[in-house]
Amino acid sequence: MGEIHRLADGTTDIDSLKPYLNYPSDIGWVIGAKHVMQLPKFLPGSFNQLSLRYGIGIANGGDGGMTRTWLTYGAPNLETQKFTNAYSLTLVEHFMLNFSRSFSLNGYLVYTKSHGAAETDHISETYFGREVYNRKIDFAVGLRSFYYATDIFHLMNEVHYSSRKDGLNSPASVLKLSIIPTLVPTAERNAWARPHFRFIYSIAFYNDFAKDNLYSPYLQAVGKKSIGHYFGIRAEWWIF
Repeated sequence: MGEIHRLADGTTDIDSLKPYLNYPSDIGWVIGAKHVMQLPKFLPGSFNQLSLRYGIGIANGGDGGMTRTWLTYGAPNLETQKFTNAYSLTLVEHFMLNFSRSFSLNGYLVYTKSHGAAETDHISETYFGREVYNRKIDFAVGLRSFYYATDIFHLMNEVHYSSRKDGLNSPASVLKLSIIPTLVPTAERNAWARPHFRFIYSIAFYNDFAKDNLYSPYLQAVGKKSIGHYFGIRAEWWIF
């Protein structure tokens, strides 16, 4: 895939009540590739996917962990008012292994490194005078197993680790373990069968930096905890 983004000049009215809209034109581009390989040594539906994406300028796309390339990460160079040297690199590894009619294993790894256009590796100002981090490194890895106990009852288990380093801060990390008994009305022994009706228990272990700085919505709700618990019910289905 390839994209080019161009931002036109902002207003040049020097009497504007919104001087932060006086920015020059800017440009960015994105390139990406994805390799998909079927795995015939396992049951049908087994695959390995590897993708890599690199964006630069206003199209670095490294904000929020999403694929929206126009979500530019970091701060601009306030001397030039541009994002010329901003960049973001994302690597994604994803696989599905169907060992038998009773067991499947799904794994993933995501790595993102993003940097804004300001020279600093820590905090810089935006057009609006708001301070933001100008560099981040995200890393996540996980495994989810599927035990098809019966056609309509599947037991999923998941282990997940993620870490985020903002600027020159220490990394904030979490290790999460989940047990997810699942009802599947379509009676398919398939990880992608939907709808799913899930009963979920998760336990999460936060490192000290994540705990002390409330680095998740859960910690923001309950306060500074090293261990978090979650009980819930969830329904999931495909719309398309």
